[in-house]
Amino acid sequence: MKLKLVSINIWNYTNYQERRSKIINFIKKHNPDILVLQEVRDDVDFNEKGNNQAKQINEEINYPYYEFYEVTDKQKERPEKYNRHCKEGTAIFSKFPITKVEKIQLTKQPDDRYTCGNLHVTLQAKKKIDIIGVHFSNSSLFSLLHMIETLKYCRDKKIKPMIVGDFNFLHPNWLYDLTSYEFNSSYNFKKYISYPSKKETLDYILIPKKSKFVSLLCPDEELSDHNPLVAEIEY
Repeated sequence: MKLKLVSINIWNYTNYQERRSKIINFIKKHNPDILVLQEVRDDVDFNEKGNNQAKQINEEINYPYYEFYEVTDKQKERPEKYNRHCKEGTAIFSKFPITKVEKIQLTKQPDDRYTCGNLHVTLQAKKKIDIIGVHFSNSSLFSLLHMIETLKYCRDKKIKPMIVGDFNFLHPNWLYDLTSYEFNSSYNFKKYISYPSKKETLDYILIPKKSKFVSLLCPDEELSDHNPLVAEIEY
């Protein structure tokens, strides 16, 4: 079966009013079967408590199924900056029924100020689809450890999911070395820059070896500080 998947780090509420319509229009234009968002916030400085950005976006795009994982409590993580209810996480939207949800907190290293976690949903399409939305720590070492932890989780669960999001990997060859025997990588299908201000690639899509990429876009449409990924996949 063919799938279209879009991944966007929406950059929380930074200049959000200027970018919101661009994000919504981009999603509507590409009309993905599966949409994965990172840096989604529930921040009472910008929304009523509980009316997080995923909920707001879905009022516009009307996906029948979506899930939001509040990974980080910013008030606890950085009290010097956030003196209010402010949570950030990952969201997955789907045209297919979500039959199972698992929210996995990743190991926080002593020197890491970021709290990270994975959102794992199981979808029922023509085939069962496991997808894990990720946003690893903003450090080459800690993101590497998070990738290793995620791969162990997959092996323990005996699943071959799609792994999608902001990996914060500065070295795509590390990702290739870790995953190439189990997964096909968006970057190895087509080279791209997803963090244009520093000309870096931080965002990836991994799909099981049995699947293949049909097409991939990483357009600079000023939706965020990250460029989105748009992939067509033969699953």
